[in-house]
Amino acid sequence: MNITFTDTAKQRLTPWMEQNNTLIKLVFDTEGCGCSVNGVPTLWLVSEANGDDISAVTDTFPLIFKAKDEIFFEDNMKIDFHEGNKSYILKSNNQIYNAGMSLVDKR
Repeated sequence: MNITFTDTAKQRLTPWMEQNNTLIKLVFDTEGCGCSVNGVPTLWLVSEANGDDISAVTDTFPLIFKAKDEIFFEDNMKIDFHEGNKSYILKSNNQIYNAGMSLVDKR
C-alpha cells in the first residue's frame, strides 16, 4: 500500500510525529459497527507496531496497518486534512473512504 500526505495533512501531523516513538496506524475500526466487514477507517497514534502490522510505503511519515485490513483499501491512497471540520480525509482516485477521519492517541 502506498500512502501520500497532502501538505495540509503534513502540517497537522508534524507536531505529533516530532514526539518520540510515534507511528501512525491506519485502522479499519469495526468497534460498534455490527460486523467485521463494516468498519470506519481511523488514524491512531501508537508507540510501536504489533506482530500483525505491516508498513505502508509513504512519502513522509511512518504508517502501519494490520495485514488483514489491507483488503479494505486500495494500493494508492492519500491522506488530507480539512480545516472546515478539523478532520482527516482518506481518499483514492476512485473514492473517499472517510471524509471525517479522527486522529486518536493510543500511546
